[in-house]
Amino acid sequence: MKKIIATPNGVQEFDLTSEEVKQRQLDEKNYMAEKIAREEKIAQEEQRKQSAISKLKAIGLTDEEINSLLGK
Repeated sequence: MKKIIATPNGVQEFDLTSEEVKQRQLDEKNYMAEKIAREEKIAQEEQRKQSAISKLKAIGLTDEEINSLLGK
């Protein structure tokens, strides 16, 4: 792996040290874990929203009333 550094004298390319490679791999792993967690949270929120809408419909609210409650 290489890192690129822009300087006033031009662009320079350097090999990453083994520590930098390990850190980059760790950063990528952490990023992917955080991304998956965010996506799961969004999916859970949507599932809860749909469940709430279904329950409101079950007690007799119309789509217009539900949209009004949701601020749509």
